[in-house]
Amino acid sequence: MKSRSTRALLCGRINCMVEIIKTTGERELFEREKFCESLHKAGAPSDVTEEICALLEKEVTPGMSTTQIFRKASKYLMRRNLPAGIRYNVKRGLELLGPAGFLFEQFVETLMRAEGYENTARDQMIRGECVEHEIDVVAEKGGERHIVEVKYHNQSAIKTPVEVVMYADARREDIARAEAKQGKNVKHHLLLVTNTKFSKNALAYARCRAIALIGWQYPRERCLEDIIREHVLYPTTVLPSVDRGAREAFARHDMMLVRDLAPYSVEDVVRKFGIDERRARGIIKEAHVLVYGTQHVD
Repeated sequence: MKSRSTRALLCGRINCMVEIIKTTGERELFEREKFCESLHKAGAPSDVTEEICALLEKEVTPGMSTTQIFRKASKYLMRRNLPAGIRYNVKRGLELLGPAGFLFEQFVETLMRAEGYENTARDQMIRGECVEHEIDVVAEKGGERHIVEVKYHNQSAIKTPVEVVMYADARREDIARAEAKQGKNVKHHLLLVTNTKFSKNALAYARCRAIALIGWQYPRERCLEDIIREHVLYPTTVLPSVDRGAREAFARHDMMLVRDLAPYSVEDVVRKFGIDERRARGIIKEAHVLVYGTQHVD
């Protein structure tokens, strides 16, 4: 058996011939290039990206899970570049917007407003030709109506299946038929948003039916994480100092976004949310780093 140092040398600078385990249980080869790109997209400077890539390439062993690799990378990144480390935690932060997915629906509505959608509303009951439908989010853009199906998963390994896309499509068609009978000339666009990935059949069905999808790493040009970074719409759950108690306190006060939390002082956080001063100081420091690019805390 080759030693770890020999194996790392054989890996080269493009990918490493070491098999790792995805969150789905599937096996794949560790790809250095793909891993480095994830650090770069989080905003890590080139020198920090290269340093962490080199460290992880040496530490990856056969059978290591992608979750273990993520945790190691996150730890290194937090130490070397806190803003990038926090941004790297977006996937985990979205998973914590549970447990029922209500907060994720609220988060998606906020993203849509940032994307220029108007007259957004959640949990709307709309009558179809056959039955009444509860729609997660409705919105307008360019004079056209958009029906949004929001699918939340608390584990990144769970993919949104084709059945969800087909069901949403059937609801859109039922609503469209009802409004056509009423003489309404309204074009309905369907958009599905999830915090994880879509199955292959879900992607194929959506392409066939001209249904827009937004999810983790999809579409490639402007995926969910790209939109979050562009508008700096990070949920408070991405902050390392936000533990379960802080998450619950923020949820009770409808404090979902880091940008809304950043203007608070440490004393404000202690008084309003009942969080101890040490943790509150860490939370505000991280919020300032992410929103303002500074670690100064009053």
